[in-house]
Amino acid sequence: MKRKINDELNRVKKELYLKAAAVYFDKYGYKNFKISQLAVELETSIGTIYNLFISKENLYLEYLILKLQTFLDKLNENETTNPMENLELYLSCKYEIFIQIDNNRDETLINDPYFFHKLDISNHAIVNEIYEFLIRQFKTLYPNSQVDYKHTVILFKKLSDGFIESYLIEKYDTKNIVRDTIELFFHGLEKK
Repeated sequence: MKRKINDELNRVKKELYLKAAAVYFDKYGYKNFKISQLAVELETSIGTIYNLFISKENLYLEYLILKLQTFLDKLNENETTNPMENLELYLSCKYEIFIQIDNNRDETLINDPYFFHKLDISNHAIVNEIYEFLIRQFKTLYPNSQVDYKHTVILFKKLSDGFIESYLIEKYDTKNIVRDTIELFFHGLEKK
């Protein structure tokens, strides 16, 4: 019984520490994040954090999974029967931080908040669930076609990643970023 209690306490502690770490990762990014800062904030020892997460990299991976789960939850909660609206929802959620920053001209982006498009966690179940969300939309848009839906979804995701990369290199007005992504993906560069 004591072991069950300890396991549950560690699970709750890990969850709370992860939520606190998420605030720091969001604010400082991976490079500037220090376990010692988190330990001070949590009023605990650095060793306690390492006992729960093994390394800064492991803590960051847990953070990524948490962020992806939040992202997926938002998609699932707001999914409609209209696949194009759902693709726009995906993009709006993905671009949310950039759109917010452009709406608040005083705020600047000091780190890359779209960490997960750069890291290889592609085999994680949460990533597959996000792909499945997108695959559903393309299957509805193009039923019974010869389209390789997974390939199409990866291209769609990579195009939106490119908009993020471009923004991080040189800030631009994101007012129409969702529409621009949809237009470029479905219609290319040529205008009719």
